[in-house]
Amino acid sequence: MKLSQYIIVFFCLLFSITCSYAEINIEKCKTNESDYIIFDEYDSQIAEKIIDYKLHNQPEKRESSIIKIFANENSDDRNYWLASFQFDDQTQQYLFYQVEPDTFIEIDKNQFEALLPKIVECNQNKQTPIYSENFDED
Repeated sequence: MKLSQYIIVFFCLLFSITCSYAEINIEKCKTNESDYIIFDEYDSQIAEKIIDYKLHNQPEKRESSIIKIFANENSDDRNYWLASFQFDDQTQQYLFYQVEPDTFIEIDKNQFEALLPKIVECNQNKQTPIYSENFDED
């Protein structure tokens, strides 16, 4: 192969790698000014929507999976939600949900780890999910 062909192949690979990740822009969060965290019926519906999207109404899988959902502690600023699912076979899957517009994006571990600090940046406890199931800290 000629050098020019290598360069073309290199740029094609580079382009395909950079395009394989969904571009997700997170706006700066707003700090929760309250001494407590509000998690109301609306938030519960969003958590259920996220779980249903990923598990497609599979109650047996839900009962045996560790589910962690992260969002801003400020209830007035919860447009971005991030979820991790750990299944019986120790595989993990990740999901990003944006309330406005109503959008789900399947993401990988690297994207999850890049987005998590942005979503919980304003939270007092950045390690604790806002909602979880079958997680030791429940």
